Amino acid sequence: MSDDRPTPISQALRCSRLLREGWHDKSSLAQRLEVSERAVKRYLRAIALEDDDFETRAIDERGLRQYRIRPPRLADRRRGSPYEVLALAMAERFFRAIDPGGVADLIDQVLYEVTGEDDDDSDAAPGAGMRGVARRFALARAPQPLPGTVRHAFDRVLRGVVERRVLDLTYHPRSGGSRRYVLRPYTLVLGEAELAVVGAIGEPPEDGVAQPGDTLRTFALHRIEAIEPRKTRFTMPHLGLWDPESHFAGSWGLYAGEPEPVEVAVHPHFAELVARRRWHPSQRAGKPKEDGWIPLQFDVFTGGEFRTWLLGWGPWLRVESPPELNDWLTDMRSIDPGRGTPGADEVFRIV
Repeated sequence: MSDDRPTPISQALRCSRLLREGWHDKSSLAQRLEVSERAVKRYLRAIALEDDDFETRAIDERGLRQYRIRPPRLADRRRGSPYEVLALAMAERFFRAIDPGGVADLIDQVLYEVTGEDDDDSDAAPGAGMRGVARRFALARAPQPLPGTVRHAFDRVLRGVVERRVLDLTYHPRSGGSRRYVLRPYTLVLGEAELAVVGAIGEPPEDGVAQPGDTLRTFALHRIEAIEPRKTRFTMPHLGLWDPESHFAGSWGLYAGEPEPVEVAVHPHFAELVARRRWHPSQRAGKPKEDGWIPLQFDVFTGGEFRTWLLGWGPWLRVESPPELNDWLTDMRSIDPGRGTPGADEVFRIV
């Protein structure tokens, strides 16, 4: 006698969730759902009719079977959420600019698998060869393309970061001769015009676990002369030992250091820009001063790219504090082109 009773939707949904976790037989499903195996059979029959990813397999000669709903594979998907497509398209644009081929090609393939769109948009001119999705997003200022030596370093650093592999590298710092380092690459850092990697230096412990006394260093990829990955792996430190967002919270870009309070004032004609632009997370705008100039306060590392930003304002920004930063800006503005010699700080900031 057949059992034609309706299958409760809530129970079928619970059964589906269990099947998405992995393989189950009827007995284990019955125990988890607190129903009979006959009821489980009804649920499985209903799920099999509705879900194309429903699978079965025999596990012994008696005909005992297990069931699951196969996890979605990327190649099987033909649609992605708008946010997923946006993230992938922008990543493809970014890596296409700095590293033609390689990572960009991989993301390009993922975009196709998620969207199902062909390489050439039907609306594009013949031979345009522009992806239908990716060409809907653009970087107004494409990152600097990587030279061949930097692309080689980037490929190996990226592999080291993803696979948590120890790296041997030869590095040429801004001053002095080349040096050799053993690096555990924790984080790839994307600056405005260059890439860097941050990690612990020195021979790792046998268990590969980070220690509180580990020395962290930042290495610009364009200064890496040679790099070789080891088979040795390491363990990423917990946030108490390495939190990249906190580390760079006070920086204006790639170059980080101890932040200090800074106050500047900008010309009144920039009021609209100041109201809608946030240059740094610590930014605070005050009420206009008596002369109409608008005060801006930051807690920021006053070296590195921050000084380049100050110079970019020309005469329409003044530094209120600290006084030594104001003195530097005044001196820089007073130098005629061709006079003097740039210091090391000025050289490494222009990248």
